[in-house]
Amino acid sequence: MLAQKTITICGKEVEMLYCAATETGYEQLVSGTGKDINVFLPTILERDADGKPTKVEPPVAQTDDYLKLALASIIAAAARKKQDPPVSADEVMYDASSQEVTNMITAIIELRTQWYIVPEAVKPETDETPKDGEVETKNA
Repeated sequence: MLAQKTITICGKEVEMLYCAATETGYEQLVSGTGKDINVFLPTILERDADGKPTKVEPPVAQTDDYLKLALASIIAAAARKKQDPPVSADEVMYDASSQEVTNMITAIIELRTQWYIVPEAVKPETDETPKDGEVETKNA
């Protein structure tokens, strides 16, 4: 499934694409840090007798990781069209508004969820935006 979205950053229409190139691009951006794409996965600490997770820690990804993943998706979208990215990392870091950065992070989380085809029933349990370091749980 092609997971793509267009957002506005620094007054420019910017296409984001989540694909294998996005993930490898992220890993190139964090090369030498000891991080890999798994920072976006929750850690399952305990399972019940049926193998369903009962205790889960949120992903360890930080804001910087989400920004780099989003930048990798912008680069992937441009590279797919054999073009240069419409915005640079410096523009995103220094010129984008807080709302634009929030939209960019929200978009990359949505695109990642689409690409991995996370079922609706699982999405709330694997929310990739931890609040105060805790995982929100819902009563079944």
